[in-house]
Amino acid sequence: MKLFKSIILITALSFAFVSCDDWLDVNTDPNAATEVSPDLLFPTVLANVAANRAIEIQPSGSFFINAWAPNGSTGVFINPDRYIISPFSTGNTWSNWYGVSGRNLTLMIDAAENIEPIRPNVAAQAKILRAYLFWSITMMWEQVPFSEASDPDQFPEPAFDDQETVLWGVIDMLDEAINQIQLGEPAVDEGDLVYDGDMLGWLKFANSLKLRTYMFLRNQDASVDSEIADLLNNAELIRDNDYEAAIPFFDSNDNANNVWVLNNLFGGFSGAGNGNIFIFAGETLVDIMNELEDPRRNTYFSYAVYDGSTIEAEEFIGQTAGVSGWGGTTSMVSQNIIRRTWPSRMLTASEVLFYEAEFLASTGDLGGAHQAYIDGVRASLDFLDPFTTNAPGFGSLNGIPEAEKTAYIESLPSSFSNQTEALEAIHTQQYIEVLDRAPENWSHWRRVKFPELSVAENANLGDIIRRFPYPPSEIAANPNTPQDPPLDTPMWFEN
Repeated sequence: MKLFKSIILITALSFAFVSCDDWLDVNTDPNAATEVSPDLLFPTVLANVAANRAIEIQPSGSFFINAWAPNGSTGVFINPDRYIISPFSTGNTWSNWYGVSGRNLTLMIDAAENIEPIRPNVAAQAKILRAYLFWSITMMWEQVPFSEASDPDQFPEPAFDDQETVLWGVIDMLDEAINQIQLGEPAVDEGDLVYDGDMLGWLKFANSLKLRTYMFLRNQDASVDSEIADLLNNAELIRDNDYEAAIPFFDSNDNANNVWVLNNLFGGFSGAGNGNIFIFAGETLVDIMNELEDPRRNTYFSYAVYDGSTIEAEEFIGQTAGVSGWGGTTSMVSQNIIRRTWPSRMLTASEVLFYEAEFLASTGDLGGAHQAYIDGVRASLDFLDPFTTNAPGFGSLNGIPEAEKTAYIESLPSSFSNQTEALEAIHTQQYIEVLDRAPENWSHWRRVKFPELSVAENANLGDIIRRFPYPPSEIAANPNTPQDPPLDTPMWFEN
C-alpha cells in the first residue's frame, strides 16, 4: 500500500508543477510507458485520474452549476465561476487522459491480451476505466479523437469523432470488457485502488456506466429504452454503497485529496469552525436544500466564520454565481467534504437508483420510480454518514442521526401522482447528490436542465457554459482539431 500511496503523491505533485511547455497532447506521449507490467501501470493511471478530477475538473464543474462558489480572494476560482476557462488548465486533463493515462491503459490491454496465459480480467479492468475516460472527455469537449485515438504511430493526427459516435463507442468498449470478465479469476488486485481485484465490482461499474451512457443517448434516441430496461431488470448494477466506483485518497498530508492539499498549502482553512476560505456554498444548491430542510446541509456546508471565533450567521446561505464576494454571512464548503480522505467518486449507487427512478417515471411506472427515488436518497444519506464528523459551526458530529434520515425521507413525496411531479422530485435529488463529482455534475445539469440556473454575474457568455475550449497544444499539433464553437453552444446530447 505504501507504494501506491507514493504514486498518488507523485501524481499530485506532477499536476502542481508542470509548466506550459510540458503539456502533452493526444499526438505525443513521452511520459507514457512503452513496456511494463499491467499491475504497475494500473495504480499509476488511477492515481492520475483521481488527482486530475479532484483539482482540474471538480471545482469548475461545481461552480458551473452553482453548487459551489469562489470567494473574492481566489482569482483562480473566480474565472471559471464566470465561464472564463484557461485552455492550459483544461489541456492538463486532455494531455493526461490521452497522452499518459489513455496510452498506459492501451498498453495494459495489449499486454493482458498478448501474454501467456492471457489475462482477460486485466484487459477488462483497463477497458472499463478507458470507457469512463472517453465518456468524460466527450462531456467536456464533445467532438474528440476516439476511433483513431489508440494508435499514435498509425494516426499521428487523429480524426475527431462526433459525440454520438463516441458514446456508442463507449457502449461497445464496455460490452467488450463485460464479455471478458471471468468472476473469481486473477486480475490486477493490489494495484486496483477501486475494487482490490474484485471483478464483480468491475462488472457492476461497467453495467452502471452503460446505464449512464444510455441515459445520455436517450435524450436524442428513444430506441435505447429497451437496452435500459434490460440493464435495470437483468444486469449487475451499483445499487449499494459498498460497490460504488471510487478511487481513494489517504489520511496523510502527502497523499490527500488535492482540494484539501490546495487549502492546506495556501492557508485556505478558516482556522476556526469547520469551513475553508477558498470555496463557498452555491446559492442555488443551498436554497433548494434549505427549502427541503435537508440534513445533508450539515455535511456539505459550514456556517461563516471569519474572525476566528465568531459565527457570522447560524444558517446556511449561498452565494450567487459570478459574484466576487468575501466575508459576511455566506456559508463555506465544509471540511467534511474538503478533507484528506474524500474519495474521487466516479459512479455511485445513488446515481444508478436515480437513473432507474427517472426511467421508470418517464415510462409510466410511478410506483417503481418512487421506490427507486427513496432508495437513492437513502443511499446518499448513508454514504455521507461516516464523513459527517464536523458540525456546521464549532464542535463535532457523529454522523447523520438515523432519526433525521427517517424524518427527511418521510418529508419527501410519499408517492408520485404524475410524471411531471416525479421527474422534478427525482432531478432535485440528483442535483443535490452529484455536487462533488465532475464532469458528472455539470453533465447531469446539461442533460436535464434542472434546476433552472441564472447566468453567472459578470460572465463572458450569454448562457450557461456548455463545453471547454480545445487546448492550444492539440490545436498546434493536429490540423484535424475543430474550431471552437462559442462555449455556451449546447452539445449533441442536450435536449
